[in-house]
Amino acid sequence: MTNTERWREVFDGGSIEAEKESFQRFAEVFQSIQEATRRKAGWSHPQRTLHAKQTAGIEDARLRIDEDAPARFCQGYIQAGKEFGATVRFSNASAAHQPDASPDLRGAALRVALPDGGIHDLLMTSFPVSHARNARQFVEFAMIASSGDRATLPERLVEHFGPAETRRMLENIQQGARKSPGLARERFWSRGAYLWGEAGPVRFNLRPWSDAVAEPVELEPDDLSADFSARLAQGSVTFKLALQSFVDEEHTPIEDGAVEWNEAVTPSIDIATLVIPGRPSIDAEAAARVDGLAFNPWNAPEGFRPLGNLNRARGAVYSASAALWRK
Repeated sequence: MTNTERWREVFDGGSIEAEKESFQRFAEVFQSIQEATRRKAGWSHPQRTLHAKQTAGIEDARLRIDEDAPARFCQGYIQAGKEFGATVRFSNASAAHQPDASPDLRGAALRVALPDGGIHDLLMTSFPVSHARNARQFVEFAMIASSGDRATLPERLVEHFGPAETRRMLENIQQGARKSPGLARERFWSRGAYLWGEAGPVRFNLRPWSDAVAEPVELEPDDLSADFSARLAQGSVTFKLALQSFVDEEHTPIEDGAVEWNEAVTPSIDIATLVIPGRPSIDAEAAARVDGLAFNPWNAPEGFRPLGNLNRARGAVYSASAALWRK
């Protein structure tokens, strides 16, 4: 039995149609949260529901497929030795523009320019798994978190999810939301599964490949941007793109975004190198253009489509969010 014969997608509500209806409701909820954030922050215009603050935007990166990339992962446009232009947006995960020194998740959105003129967006976050198992849990958590006092949040979560799930979710968030050691030293994970042509489902991750100092640094409000710019002034910053293969539903579930694909079960295999060329400083106009892009995991060739309930929901939710902040 092959890898692609062992996996399947399970749709919330029992069908694709029922699941899509729920996604539309979720999108409306996130638009309401987006508007509430705008009012609270005093903005004249809505911004992204999450990952609102860009910390670096790069238009001229290059994604080089490794010469020794495993044949099973050379699918579609991904072929050994090929090179593609890429755009990269780094961000803080919060809906608010809080100081970079604040504990938070960090995001990396990689847009690959395809030979046929299309694009492939690879979205990643600086923690291996989501706090939510699926889209419904994600939205319910967000609604509870945004509807009351922070001090009473654990109590309200327990009432809705029960003590075990509440403990798991809060521990996940506490572990993931931390001070950043600097963008050049962050590792990022897709957290959800994606089809990778005939190789079947994978998760991907991006890890530092530069000679970056490992020790964390004390940050002032906007030092992630300044730190990254200073590193680029010294030379190129590089990352390795790696894939983890689906094994079975027990160890590498498709539908549960809260379960980590353990490296002992399915090790990360390098397939490409992301190169961000060195420069005296990051171009402000280029960064502004990157900040105006609407990244979406569904910006992908059919053979590389997102898998799992959380990923399927992101198509509708991200599009709805972009419809507001891009007006």
